[in-house]
Amino acid sequence: MADHTFRLTNTPLGNVLVKFYQIEPYSDEAFTKAKAREFLQATVGSGNAWSLALYQGPIATNPVLPEAIAQLHARCPNCTAVRIEQTSG
Repeated sequence: MADHTFRLTNTPLGNVLVKFYQIEPYSDEAFTKAKAREFLQATVGSGNAWSLALYQGPIATNPVLPEAIAQLHARCPNCTAVRIEQTSG
């Protein structure tokens, strides 16, 4: 499950959901496992949607809305990974 979740509205990309994860030590495999657990919790029997990611991976290499993501990252400085999803509302 994401450690911190934020919704940004009216960005140049529309509305986005930003999910921060604290994965220590960071590895692609550990991040994939965290996303898989969240996917199962979000979709199986809950009626929730799982949107396609605009970006998912280490925060340091994020190219999507970098200034906004950096400001949000200041609220969870121990987080090491981010998933950015475009939402419909």
